[in-house]
Amino acid sequence: MKNIIVMSGDIGSGKSSVATALKQLTNFDIIGTGTIQRAIATKRGLTTLELNKFSQTDRSIDDEIDSYVIELGKTQDNLILDSRLAWHFIPAAFKVFLSVDPVVGAKRVFNASRNDEKNPSLDVTLQNNLKRQAIEDQRFNQLYNIRFRKYGNYDLIIDTSYTSPETIAKKIKDCFDAWSKQQFFSQLWVAPKKLLPTQSIKELIPDGSEEEQSVNVFVCNGFIYIKEGHLQTLAAQKAGVDLMPAKILTEDPDAELSPGLTARKLAENVSIAMLYKWEEALNFEYTIYP
Repeated sequence: MKNIIVMSGDIGSGKSSVATALKQLTNFDIIGTGTIQRAIATKRGLTTLELNKFSQTDRSIDDEIDSYVIELGKTQDNLILDSRLAWHFIPAAFKVFLSVDPVVGAKRVFNASRNDEKNPSLDVTLQNNLKRQAIEDQRFNQLYNIRFRKYGNYDLIIDTSYTSPETIAKKIKDCFDAWSKQQFFSQLWVAPKKLLPTQSIKELIPDGSEEEQSVNVFVCNGFIYIKEGHLQTLAAQKAGVDLMPAKILTEDPDAELSPGLTARKLAENVSIAMLYKWEEALNFEYTIYP
């Protein structure tokens, strides 16, 4: 089995920074999308800007990039590949998705002041990021019939919103080592304050029954909701835990989580008042609401 870690993720999730930190832990080589595009542009006698323009109307460029990634998976070892779709083309690799709170991701992009992006304000940056991600999702679905942001595509999903790249890289390394040895590891690691409750604070009465229970969550419209494990989530946030493990029950909004109650319905039952009380109890504020 080859040692290949492929990383995809949301805009502003810190893929490059995490890849650099992960290289320090693994001594693996890093190849990013930019490196691949430059290699193909050089082969075609184009600049990367010219290549990007041609790719909007010329499908052969996408095909060439895809073939390049597939060949890397066959010929390379000890590799970290920072590429949106490498998980799709190298299925035997360890597949990582870095998620980030949309506002946190927008702040990172805005503060980076990239010359090739028009982001005059944080709000504009947020809207640009959301539009770009929607376009990417639609394009990848049309070209490859895949759902890019479906967590089930990946071996490991880590929320990078409130955690340093070095800590994220250490978590990836630990999970990769467990995966390599076919040992158990949690698929999802998330900041406690990224999780939305489905119970009100007043309904939560500690009785010892949740102490050994895992935190079970479901994903609906891009938000992660707690099904079981509210007390553990509260305790983790109050203890200053950056990342906690959670089990994803479903990403299907129409899946029944209990008789007659779908994920969509349970999410719809979460009121703003409930979220305000949850924020008060955890001493923080969500950056965005459902």
